[in-house]
Amino acid sequence: MKIIHTSDWHLGCRLYNYDRSDEEDGFFARLAFVVERERPDALVVCGDVYHTGAPGNDVAKRFTDRLLDVTGRCPGMETIVIAGNHDSYSRLVVDEALWRRSRVHVFGVPAEDGQGFADFAKNVVEIPGRGLVAAVPFCHPRNFPLVAGAPGENRQREYFKRLERHVAERANGLPAVLIAHLAVNGELDFRGHDRSLLIGGEECVDVEDLGSGYDYVALGHIHCPQWIRGGRRVARYCGTPYPIHFDETYGHGVDVATVEPGTEPEVRTETFEPLHALATFGGDDGVAFDEALRLVHEAALPADTYVRLNVRLGPGELPGPDWTERARQACLAKGYRFCVNNPVRSGELDRSEARKVLTVSELRELSDDEVLEILAARHELSARQRELVKGLLKEALP
Repeated sequence: MKIIHTSDWHLGCRLYNYDRSDEEDGFFARLAFVVERERPDALVVCGDVYHTGAPGNDVAKRFTDRLLDVTGRCPGMETIVIAGNHDSYSRLVVDEALWRRSRVHVFGVPAEDGQGFADFAKNVVEIPGRGLVAAVPFCHPRNFPLVAGAPGENRQREYFKRLERHVAERANGLPAVLIAHLAVNGELDFRGHDRSLLIGGEECVDVEDLGSGYDYVALGHIHCPQWIRGGRRVARYCGTPYPIHFDETYGHGVDVATVEPGTEPEVRTETFEPLHALATFGGDDGVAFDEALRLVHEAALPADTYVRLNVRLGPGELPGPDWTERARQACLAKGYRFCVNNPVRSGELDRSEARKVLTVSELRELSDDEVLEILAARHELSARQRELVKGLLKEALP
Protein backbone atom coordinates (compact mmCIF):
# COMPACT_ATOMS: atom_id res chain seq x y z
CA MET A 1 0.00 0.00 0.00
CA LYS A 2 1.27 3.44 -0.90
CA ILE A 3 0.26 6.43 1.22
CA ILE A 4 1.08 10.12 1.28
CA HIS A 5 1.56 11.26 4.87
CA THR A 6 1.01 14.94 5.67
CA SER A 7 0.06 16.88 8.77
CA ASP A 8 -0.07 20.18 10.64
CA TRP A 9 -1.18 22.46 7.83
CA HIS A 10 -2.30 25.17 10.30
CA LEU A 11 -4.43 26.87 7.66
CA GLY A 12 -5.22 30.44 8.62
CA CYS A 13 -2.05 30.88 10.65
CA ARG A 14 -0.64 34.39 10.40
CA LEU A 15 3.03 35.12 10.91
CA TYR A 16 3.19 38.33 12.96
CA ASN A 17 -0.01 39.49 11.22
CA TYR A 18 1.15 38.64 7.70
CA ASP A 19 -1.45 36.77 5.66
CA ARG A 20 -0.07 33.46 4.36
CA SER A 21 -2.80 32.40 1.96
CA ASP A 22 -0.40 32.50 -1.00
CA GLU A 23 1.89 30.06 0.84
CA GLU A 24 -1.04 27.78 1.59
CA ASP A 25 -2.09 27.83 -2.06
CA GLY A 26 1.48 27.02 -3.07
CA PHE A 27 1.52 24.03 -0.76
CA PHE A 28 -1.74 22.67 -2.14
CA ALA A 29 -0.46 23.02 -5.70
CA ARG A 30 2.64 20.99 -4.82
CA LEU A 31 0.62 18.40 -2.95
CA ALA A 32 -1.70 18.02 -5.95
CA PHE A 33 1.32 17.46 -8.20
CA VAL A 34 2.73 14.76 -5.91
CA VAL A 35 -0.65 13.02 -5.65
CA GLU A 36 -1.08 13.02 -9.42
CA ARG A 37 2.42 11.64 -9.97
CA GLU A 38 2.46 9.03 -7.19
CA ARG A 39 -1.14 7.75 -7.52
CA PRO A 40 -1.28 6.65 -3.86
CA ASP A 41 -3.84 4.34 -2.34
CA ALA A 42 -4.41 6.81 0.48
CA LEU A 43 -3.68 10.38 1.49
CA VAL A 44 -3.60 10.75 5.29
CA VAL A 45 -3.83 14.17 6.97
CA CYS A 46 -2.80 13.72 10.59
CA GLY A 47 -4.42 16.68 12.32
CA ASP A 48 -4.13 20.43 12.84
CA VAL A 49 -5.79 21.19 9.54
CA TYR A 50 -6.59 24.66 10.87
CA HIS A 51 -4.60 26.90 13.17
CA THR A 52 -7.62 27.75 15.32
CA GLY A 53 -10.88 26.09 16.20
CA ALA A 54 -12.81 28.92 14.55
CA PRO A 55 -11.23 29.47 11.12
CA GLY A 56 -12.55 32.28 8.96
CA ASN A 57 -14.95 31.49 6.15
CA ASP A 58 -12.25 32.25 3.58
CA VAL A 59 -9.88 29.76 5.27
CA ALA A 60 -12.54 27.04 5.46
CA LYS A 61 -13.43 27.61 1.81
CA ARG A 62 -9.77 27.35 0.82
CA PHE A 63 -9.53 23.99 2.60
CA THR A 64 -12.60 22.67 0.80
CA ASP A 65 -11.69 23.97 -2.66
CA ARG A 66 -8.04 22.95 -2.54
CA LEU A 67 -8.62 19.50 -1.03
CA LEU A 68 -11.22 18.75 -3.71
CA ASP A 69 -8.64 19.70 -6.32
CA VAL A 70 -6.06 17.42 -4.69
CA THR A 71 -8.40 14.43 -4.45
CA GLY A 72 -9.52 15.00 -8.02
CA ARG A 73 -5.97 14.33 -9.24
CA CYS A 74 -6.31 10.67 -8.15
CA PRO A 75 -9.99 9.63 -8.11
CA GLY A 76 -9.21 6.12 -6.81
CA MET A 77 -7.42 7.44 -3.71
CA GLU A 78 -8.98 7.36 -0.25
CA THR A 79 -8.32 10.46 1.86
CA ILE A 80 -8.40 10.23 5.66
CA VAL A 81 -8.42 13.43 7.74
CA ILE A 82 -8.28 13.55 11.54
CA ALA A 83 -8.71 16.47 13.91
CA GLY A 84 -5.72 17.82 15.82
CA ASN A 85 -5.51 19.78 19.05
CA HIS A 86 -5.78 23.07 17.12
CA ASP A 87 -8.94 21.97 15.34
CA SER A 88 -12.55 22.14 16.44
CA TYR A 89 -13.64 18.57 15.79
CA SER A 90 -17.27 19.66 15.31
CA ARG A 91 -16.25 22.28 12.76
CA LEU A 92 -14.12 19.77 10.88
CA VAL A 93 -16.77 17.04 10.61
CA VAL A 94 -19.80 19.24 9.86
CA ASP A 95 -19.66 18.25 6.16
CA GLU A 96 -18.50 14.65 6.62
CA ALA A 97 -21.48 13.21 4.71
CA LEU A 98 -20.66 15.39 1.69
CA TRP A 99 -16.95 14.58 1.97
CA ARG A 100 -17.63 10.86 1.71
CA ARG A 101 -18.96 11.42 -1.82
CA SER A 102 -15.40 12.37 -2.75
CA ARG A 103 -13.88 9.40 -0.84
CA VAL A 104 -12.76 11.71 1.96
CA HIS A 105 -13.17 10.31 5.48
CA VAL A 106 -13.12 12.92 8.26
CA PHE A 107 -12.74 11.92 11.93
CA GLY A 108 -13.27 14.39 14.75
CA VAL A 109 -13.26 12.10 17.80
CA PRO A 110 -12.80 8.42 18.62
CA ALA A 111 -16.25 6.98 17.90
CA GLU A 112 -18.58 5.67 20.59
CA ASP A 113 -21.62 3.42 20.55
CA GLY A 114 -24.91 4.35 22.20
CA GLN A 115 -23.62 3.23 25.61
CA GLY A 116 -20.48 5.36 25.68
CA PHE A 117 -18.13 2.52 24.76
CA ALA A 118 -15.57 2.67 21.94
CA ASP A 119 -16.88 1.70 18.49
CA PHE A 120 -13.62 0.82 16.76
CA ALA A 121 -15.16 -0.11 13.41
CA LYS A 122 -16.20 3.52 12.87
CA ASN A 123 -12.59 4.69 13.11
CA VAL A 124 -11.17 2.23 10.57
CA VAL A 125 -11.08 2.82 6.81
CA GLU A 126 -10.71 -0.23 4.60
CA ILE A 127 -8.92 0.22 1.31
CA PRO A 128 -10.15 -2.81 -0.64
CA GLY A 129 -7.35 -5.20 -1.51
CA ARG A 130 -4.69 -2.78 -0.26
CA GLY A 131 -4.93 -2.43 3.53
CA LEU A 132 -6.53 -0.81 6.56
CA VAL A 133 -6.09 2.64 8.11
CA ALA A 134 -7.07 3.14 11.77
CA ALA A 135 -7.70 6.84 12.43
CA VAL A 136 -7.36 8.32 15.94
CA PRO A 137 -7.99 12.08 16.21
CA PHE A 138 -6.56 14.15 19.04
CA CYS A 139 -8.20 13.29 22.35
CA HIS A 140 -7.24 14.09 25.91
CA PRO A 141 -6.16 10.85 27.66
CA ARG A 142 -9.06 11.07 30.13
CA ASN A 143 -11.64 11.59 27.36
CA PHE A 144 -11.07 8.44 25.33
CA PRO A 145 -14.19 6.24 25.14
CA LEU A 146 -14.49 3.41 27.61
CA VAL A 147 -13.50 -0.03 26.36
CA ALA A 148 -16.02 -2.76 27.12
CA GLY A 149 -14.66 -5.23 29.64
CA ALA A 150 -11.54 -3.18 30.43
CA PRO A 151 -10.75 -1.14 33.56
CA GLY A 152 -11.27 2.59 33.10
CA GLU A 153 -8.09 3.67 34.88
CA ASN A 154 -6.10 4.38 31.69
CA ARG A 155 -8.61 4.94 28.91
CA GLN A 156 -6.03 5.92 26.33
CA ARG A 157 -3.88 2.80 26.79
CA GLU A 158 -6.88 0.47 26.81
CA TYR A 159 -8.28 2.14 23.69
CA PHE A 160 -5.12 1.64 21.66
CA LYS A 161 -4.71 -1.93 22.91
CA ARG A 162 -8.21 -2.93 21.82
CA LEU A 163 -7.98 -0.95 18.56
CA GLU A 164 -4.86 -2.92 17.62
CA ARG A 165 -6.70 -6.17 18.25
CA HIS A 166 -9.68 -5.00 16.16
CA VAL A 167 -7.41 -4.07 13.23
CA ALA A 168 -5.53 -7.38 13.41
CA GLU A 169 -8.82 -9.27 13.17
CA ARG A 170 -9.77 -7.39 9.99
CA ALA A 171 -6.41 -7.07 8.22
CA ASN A 172 -6.32 -10.58 6.69
CA GLY A 173 -2.62 -10.28 5.84
CA LEU A 174 -2.90 -6.79 4.33
CA PRO A 175 -0.88 -3.78 5.56
CA ALA A 176 -2.20 -2.08 8.69
CA VAL A 177 -1.59 1.64 9.24
CA LEU A 178 -2.33 3.73 12.32
CA ILE A 179 -2.67 7.51 12.04
CA ALA A 180 -2.87 9.67 15.16
CA HIS A 181 -2.34 13.20 16.42
CA LEU A 182 -0.44 13.14 19.71
CA ALA A 183 2.93 13.59 21.39
CA VAL A 184 5.05 10.49 21.95
CA ASN A 185 7.44 10.17 24.88
CA GLY A 186 11.09 9.98 23.91
CA GLU A 187 14.06 11.91 22.58
CA LEU A 188 12.24 14.10 20.07
CA ASP A 189 13.28 17.22 18.23
CA PHE A 190 10.81 19.87 19.42
CA ARG A 191 12.32 22.83 17.54
CA GLY A 192 9.66 25.33 16.62
CA HIS A 193 7.00 23.70 18.76
CA ASP A 194 5.08 25.18 21.67
CA ARG A 195 7.37 25.29 24.68
CA SER A 196 4.55 24.06 26.95
CA LEU A 197 4.78 20.64 25.29
CA LEU A 198 8.22 20.17 26.81
CA ILE A 199 7.02 20.74 30.34
CA GLY A 200 5.17 18.09 32.31
CA GLY A 201 4.44 15.66 29.49
CA GLU A 202 1.07 14.67 30.98
CA GLU A 203 -0.47 14.17 27.54
CA CYS A 204 2.46 12.28 26.04
CA VAL A 205 2.04 8.57 25.30
CA ASP A 206 4.62 5.81 25.20
CA VAL A 207 5.08 4.58 21.65
CA GLU A 208 4.70 0.99 22.89
CA ASP A 209 1.15 1.84 24.01
CA LEU A 210 0.16 2.55 20.41
CA GLY A 211 0.64 -1.12 19.58
CA SER A 212 3.22 -3.22 17.75
CA GLY A 213 0.93 -4.72 15.13
CA TYR A 214 1.06 -1.87 12.62
CA ASP A 215 3.22 -1.70 9.52
CA TYR A 216 3.34 2.10 9.63
CA VAL A 217 2.35 4.65 12.27
CA ALA A 218 1.74 8.07 10.71
CA LEU A 219 1.82 10.80 13.35
CA GLY A 220 0.96 14.46 13.52
CA HIS A 221 1.51 17.15 16.18
CA ILE A 222 5.31 17.58 16.30
CA HIS A 223 6.48 19.96 13.58
CA CYS A 224 9.95 18.54 12.97
CA PRO A 225 9.96 15.49 10.65
CA GLN A 226 11.51 12.49 12.43
CA TRP A 227 11.31 8.80 13.23
CA ILE A 228 10.48 7.68 16.75
CA ARG A 229 13.65 6.13 18.13
CA GLY A 230 13.79 2.67 19.61
CA GLY A 231 12.22 -0.59 18.51
CA ARG A 232 10.93 -1.12 14.99
CA ARG A 233 11.32 1.79 12.57
CA VAL A 234 7.63 2.27 11.82
CA ALA A 235 6.44 5.38 13.71
CA ARG A 236 7.09 8.76 12.12
CA TYR A 237 6.17 12.43 12.29
CA CYS A 238 6.07 13.91 8.78
CA GLY A 239 6.26 17.49 10.11
CA THR A 240 4.80 20.65 8.62
CA PRO A 241 4.66 21.21 4.85
CA TYR A 242 6.00 24.76 5.29
CA PRO A 243 7.54 26.56 8.29
CA ILE A 244 4.95 27.83 10.76
CA HIS A 245 7.49 29.61 13.00
CA PHE A 246 11.01 30.99 12.67
CA ASP A 247 12.52 28.21 14.79
CA GLU A 248 11.44 25.52 12.31
CA THR A 249 14.87 25.51 10.69
CA TYR A 250 14.58 22.13 8.99
CA GLY A 251 13.18 20.66 5.82
CA HIS A 252 9.45 20.70 5.10
CA GLY A 253 7.24 18.67 2.81
CA VAL A 254 5.24 15.45 2.76
CA ASP A 255 6.21 11.79 3.07
CA VAL A 256 5.51 9.11 0.49
CA ALA A 257 5.41 5.74 2.28
CA THR A 258 5.27 2.27 0.73
CA VAL A 259 3.98 -0.20 3.29
CA GLU A 260 4.32 -3.99 3.19
CA PRO A 261 3.19 -6.41 5.92
CA GLY A 262 5.94 -7.41 8.36
CA THR A 263 8.67 -5.15 6.92
CA GLU A 264 9.91 -1.67 7.68
CA PRO A 265 8.16 0.92 5.50
CA GLU A 266 10.01 2.67 2.71
CA VAL A 267 9.61 6.41 3.17
CA ARG A 268 10.68 9.12 0.77
CA THR A 269 10.27 12.78 1.68
CA GLU A 270 9.09 15.20 -0.98
CA THR A 271 10.71 18.44 0.14
CA PHE A 272 8.90 21.73 -0.55
CA GLU A 273 10.87 24.95 -0.63
CA PRO A 274 8.92 27.67 1.22
CA LEU A 275 7.37 30.32 -0.99
CA HIS A 276 8.79 33.00 1.32
CA ALA A 277 12.00 32.35 3.23
CA LEU A 278 12.32 32.99 6.97
CA ALA A 279 15.54 34.61 8.17
CA THR A 280 16.82 35.39 11.66
CA PHE A 281 19.58 37.96 12.16
CA GLY A 282 21.66 37.96 15.31
CA GLY A 283 22.21 34.27 15.93
CA ASP A 284 21.18 32.38 19.06
CA ASP A 285 23.00 34.81 21.38
CA GLY A 286 21.61 37.97 19.81
CA VAL A 287 23.45 41.15 18.85
CA ALA A 288 23.09 44.84 19.65
CA PHE A 289 20.17 46.44 17.85
CA ASP A 290 22.30 48.67 15.61
CA GLU A 291 24.39 45.63 14.66
CA ALA A 292 21.21 43.76 13.71
CA LEU A 293 20.21 46.63 11.43
CA ARG A 294 23.63 46.53 9.81
CA LEU A 295 23.23 42.83 9.10
CA VAL A 296 19.89 43.49 7.46
CA HIS A 297 21.39 46.24 5.32
CA GLU A 298 24.21 43.98 4.11
CA ALA A 299 22.04 40.91 3.47
CA ALA A 300 21.10 39.68 0.01
CA LEU A 301 17.89 37.70 0.45
CA PRO A 302 14.91 37.09 -1.84
CA ALA A 303 12.17 39.69 -1.81
CA ASP A 304 9.40 39.15 0.75
CA THR A 305 11.64 37.20 3.12
CA TYR A 306 10.23 37.20 6.65
CA VAL A 307 12.76 38.74 9.05
CA ARG A 308 13.28 38.32 12.78
CA LEU A 309 15.97 40.22 14.68
CA ASN A 310 17.51 38.54 17.72
CA VAL A 311 18.43 41.58 19.80
CA ARG A 312 20.60 41.15 22.89
CA LEU A 313 19.28 42.81 26.07
CA GLY A 314 20.84 42.99 29.50
CA PRO A 315 19.01 42.05 32.70
CA GLY A 316 16.21 44.54 33.25
CA GLU A 317 16.75 46.23 29.86
CA LEU A 318 13.78 46.85 27.54
CA PRO A 319 13.81 47.52 23.77
CA GLY A 320 14.09 51.12 22.63
CA PRO A 321 10.77 52.86 21.86
CA ASP A 322 11.71 53.42 18.20
CA TRP A 323 13.29 50.01 17.49
CA THR A 324 10.23 48.47 15.88
CA GLU A 325 9.77 51.32 13.41
CA ARG A 326 13.48 51.52 12.59
CA ALA A 327 13.61 47.77 11.96
CA ARG A 328 10.47 47.94 9.82
CA GLN A 329 11.92 50.71 7.68
CA ALA A 330 15.25 48.89 7.30
CA CYS A 331 13.45 45.77 6.06
CA LEU A 332 11.12 47.76 3.82
CA ALA A 333 14.12 49.32 2.09
CA LYS A 334 15.37 45.81 1.26
CA GLY A 335 11.99 44.46 0.21
CA TYR A 336 11.74 42.19 3.27
CA ARG A 337 8.84 41.54 5.66
CA PHE A 338 9.82 42.65 9.16
CA CYS A 339 8.23 40.51 11.86
CA VAL A 340 9.71 41.09 15.30
CA ASN A 341 12.60 42.26 17.45
CA ASN A 342 13.12 39.09 19.49
CA PRO A 343 14.82 39.80 22.85
CA VAL A 344 17.77 37.60 23.88
CA ARG A 345 18.90 38.22 27.44
CA SER A 346 22.62 38.45 28.03
CA GLY A 347 22.15 37.75 31.74
CA GLU A 348 20.20 35.13 33.65
CA LEU A 349 16.65 36.13 34.60
CA ASP A 350 15.71 35.32 38.18
CA ARG A 351 13.13 36.37 40.73
CA SER A 352 14.99 39.56 41.59
CA GLU A 353 14.26 43.03 40.25
CA ALA A 354 15.47 41.97 36.80
CA ARG A 355 12.71 39.37 36.66
CA LYS A 356 10.06 42.09 36.94
CA VAL A 357 11.10 43.55 33.59
CA LEU A 358 9.92 41.31 30.76
CA THR A 359 8.93 41.92 27.19
CA VAL A 360 5.60 40.58 25.92
CA SER A 361 7.33 37.86 23.89
CA GLU A 362 9.35 36.78 26.94
CA LEU A 363 6.19 36.56 29.03
CA ARG A 364 4.57 34.34 26.40
CA GLU A 365 7.52 31.97 26.56
CA LEU A 366 7.13 31.36 30.30
CA SER A 367 5.48 28.18 31.49
CA ASP A 368 2.49 28.28 33.84
CA ASP A 369 4.76 27.28 36.73
CA GLU A 370 7.21 30.09 35.97
CA VAL A 371 4.41 32.69 35.88
CA LEU A 372 3.11 31.32 39.16
CA GLU A 373 6.55 31.67 40.74
CA ILE A 374 6.71 35.34 39.72
CA LEU A 375 3.25 35.99 41.15
CA ALA A 376 4.09 34.10 44.32
CA ALA A 377 7.26 36.13 44.85
CA ARG A 378 5.46 39.43 44.22
CA HIS A 379 2.62 38.66 46.65
CA GLU A 380 4.85 36.82 49.13
CA LEU A 381 2.74 33.66 49.04
CA SER A 382 3.55 30.84 51.40
CA ALA A 383 4.35 27.36 50.09
CA ARG A 384 0.83 26.26 51.04
CA GLN A 385 -0.74 29.20 49.20
CA ARG A 386 1.34 28.45 46.10
CA GLU A 387 0.09 24.87 46.02
CA LEU A 388 -3.52 26.03 46.41
CA VAL A 389 -3.21 28.49 43.52
CA LYS A 390 -1.46 25.88 41.38
CA GLY A 391 -4.27 23.42 42.04
CA LEU A 392 -6.94 25.97 41.14
CA LEU A 393 -5.18 26.81 37.89
CA LYS A 394 -4.89 23.14 36.96
CA GLU A 395 -8.63 22.67 37.47
CA ALA A 396 -9.64 25.87 35.67
CA LEU A 397 -7.40 25.63 32.60
CA PRO A 398 -7.95 23.07 29.81
